[in-house]
Amino acid sequence: MGVQAAVEQARRVRPPEFYLDVPGSQLVATDVLMRVQDTIVEAVEARAMSLVYGDAGLGKTFATRAALARFDPDLVLSLEFARSRPGPKDLREELFVQMRLGGKMPGTPTPFDRLLLASLPRRPYVIVCDEAQQYRRPCFEFVRNLWDNTGCDRPAVIFVGGREASDTLQSDPALASRICTRCEVLAMSEAEALKVVRALHPVWEGAEEGLLAHVDRVHAGGAMREWARATHHVIKGVKHFQTGAVDRRVGDWALAQC
Repeated sequence: MGVQAAVEQARRVRPPEFYLDVPGSQLVATDVLMRVQDTIVEAVEARAMSLVYGDAGLGKTFATRAALARFDPDLVLSLEFARSRPGPKDLREELFVQMRLGGKMPGTPTPFDRLLLASLPRRPYVIVCDEAQQYRRPCFEFVRNLWDNTGCDRPAVIFVGGREASDTLQSDPALASRICTRCEVLAMSEAEALKVVRALHPVWEGAEEGLLAHVDRVHAGGAMREWARATHHVIKGVKHFQTGAVDRRVGDWALAQC
């Protein structure tokens, strides 16, 4: 499946979760989305462990979720936690719940791990560890143990997180050697940002290129989250000034709110 086809399927399977939920936002086949999709497809096909990492606000999680929308949601085990610094116990319990394992949840690690190791090979699961920069080293070791001991029917594993996640994985040879692909997510160049933002939301369609460049230079810096925030305030600015176009007056007013 090509990138654009995957984008269309993501639109059909699950609405994209845009930052601030700006009405009218569109899913755009950015360079980040294409590279993250390639990383995830490779990991799933190879049943490998891969890493998507980069600074906050650049679209790592968004691109990962959009790429995963092409897969059976019952096979995607997305480990996300409200608390910071989860431990292996949190991962075990979340896997138990998401895999819909019957019976009573084991109370100690050894029988719990035996249950997971027996259950994971039954289906081609994809374990997604989001906000992996919050993981303690024992969490990475726990996931590695599951991956190592499920044989040829092992799950694919996608770590998504900040640079701390990459640093932790890279600092341990046993972990680093098991990462098949590393996808570093970087800020968009100004040229890509100007192209992407026009497709991101209709409010930018008539804006002059100089204004878009100004917004990117003084505020967004190629970060999708910051462009979403600027878009949110620009929409308010258009209503505030009762105008049908985004000009420098609207742009400066919106940037003052960011």
